Amino acid sequence: MRNLTPVFVFFAIVWPSAAANFSGGTGTAAKFGVHEIVLSGNSSVANPFDTVVNVIFTPAFGSPVNVRAFYDGGDIWRARVYVSESGEWRWTSTSKSDSRLANKSGSFQALDSSLRGILRNHRSNPKVWMTDNGQWFPNISDTGYRLFHGKVAPDWKEFIRQSAAKGIDCMRVAALGGWGGTPGAKVDDNNTWVWNDPWTGAAIPNHDRYDVGKFQTTDERLIWSLENHPEMYFQMILFSFKGYGSEATGSHWEALPQAVRENTMRYMIARWSAFPNVFWLIVNDMHCSEKFPKNQTFVREVGKFFFANDPWHHLISTGPNRHAGFPFTTDEDLKWCSYIYIEDSNAVGADQIQTFKFDRIPLHVWMGEDYYEQDHGHYLDPRYYFRWLAWSWLLSGGSANYCGRWGSIDPYDSTGSPDRLWSGIDKKTVYTGEKLIGLDSYPYLVSYLRDRKLDLSSFQPNDARVRDGDGRQGRRRPKLMQRRLDEFLIYHPNALADGYSAVVDREKAASVILDLKDASGEYEVEWCRALDGAAQRAGSITAGRELVLQAPWHGQDVVLRLKR
Repeated sequence: MRNLTPVFVFFAIVWPSAAANFSGGTGTAAKFGVHEIVLSGNSSVANPFDTVVNVIFTPAFGSPVNVRAFYDGGDIWRARVYVSESGEWRWTSTSKSDSRLANKSGSFQALDSSLRGILRNHRSNPKVWMTDNGQWFPNISDTGYRLFHGKVAPDWKEFIRQSAAKGIDCMRVAALGGWGGTPGAKVDDNNTWVWNDPWTGAAIPNHDRYDVGKFQTTDERLIWSLENHPEMYFQMILFSFKGYGSEATGSHWEALPQAVRENTMRYMIARWSAFPNVFWLIVNDMHCSEKFPKNQTFVREVGKFFFANDPWHHLISTGPNRHAGFPFTTDEDLKWCSYIYIEDSNAVGADQIQTFKFDRIPLHVWMGEDYYEQDHGHYLDPRYYFRWLAWSWLLSGGSANYCGRWGSIDPYDSTGSPDRLWSGIDKKTVYTGEKLIGLDSYPYLVSYLRDRKLDLSSFQPNDARVRDGDGRQGRRRPKLMQRRLDEFLIYHPNALADGYSAVVDREKAASVILDLKDASGEYEVEWCRALDGAAQRAGSITAGRELVLQAPWHGQDVVLRLKR
């Protein structure tokens, strides 16, 4: 073993006197928040990361939960619990490795809070998500791969603030910052991540010790977000992929001793699993078809381990490469895999759900990466394209991810600055000075759902019930969800073209032919412009027949709601 001395970076946590979302010691905790206790042990042992400390947290009414404490530098070990209920909690520690860490105990009080809690598959509709407080979760997401990078993301707070202001409630991030800046690394880029590796030693890792400074940076940002933007959830990309289009990731994992693999996963679980605002993606953008058996083996080993050892069973999946579908839907995989994650392009219309037969699988389908607004070329109207993407996936029972700039952490409103240098994947298409606008209609999508108190967990997609009055089919067709025969939601893109050329048809008012022959009674009708949220009631209609309904505006994509 190389004798490498880790460099520890410490940040101070000051506990508020009220019930903080992240609390500690004897302080008051918040239900659905995180509570941490700190223990002092012997760090002069050969490797303090090998010291095993377990802490049992016991709530007043629920079952005890056994968590592993983790070493955090100096003489400090921390243990974190997800506060699943209010009332009194008690804890006790055990350790055969260090008597200073054993036989400690304490208690704290937890109060009810407005936090939503951990993301779950919905109890009544497994194709959508909910949170522990029982609310449907719409997954309005964006990507900030390097948001947790300790060097390249100085504006991380403003990035989160502005994303939340646009209605984003989920952010895709590399758990330790992704790539770039690793000392001594010959390659450390978006195709071969090195910075995201958890071990000390940089380009020459010591697999027996963890880079505490990186983990503390991630902790700091998770804690700040939980306190200031608890509505924001983070898809944590756990592991680095090692060479796009290859089996290098699986080979790298296979070369690690089994004890190293398991200890690394245990350390990640100990540090992060108590956070309600996280869930897991094993790796991102990795080829994992049957042609890459080592990559498949890696994914399945990690998935099964996290399922068995994460005390709170966060959602977990993995990220295949673009256009590859999702291979982890066997009966065995469905024991650990809790959502389907795919990448594709020009995915307006959400046809991938049927193409890959995901409609037959009881899991949420997340279209996690289309082409980015500023990456492979210029969209004629990105504001239109990305709201079309979001609405069409939402009304298909899944969700789609907006993507702006994949490699930089530039707050949305600052992207037009000439100081924010950015070029696309080809390194030739320069976007510097071009402001992102793809999220500009998202606040109206979010307010539409919120103001009408819509819960799409009780809806089912049914495109067969509706067609375009002008005969447009394929991606340009209208999308429909229904709540039994009581309520219908329809999104009509009113598109003249899709893909990079996507523009709304300025000459037409969207019209739909809606089959209500099997329904009866009166329905209230409301139209809404997806562009800006402007709404207009259109009286009522009588069911029992096929209806032709036309939007009150020309040149707009629209949302149509009928409620009995």
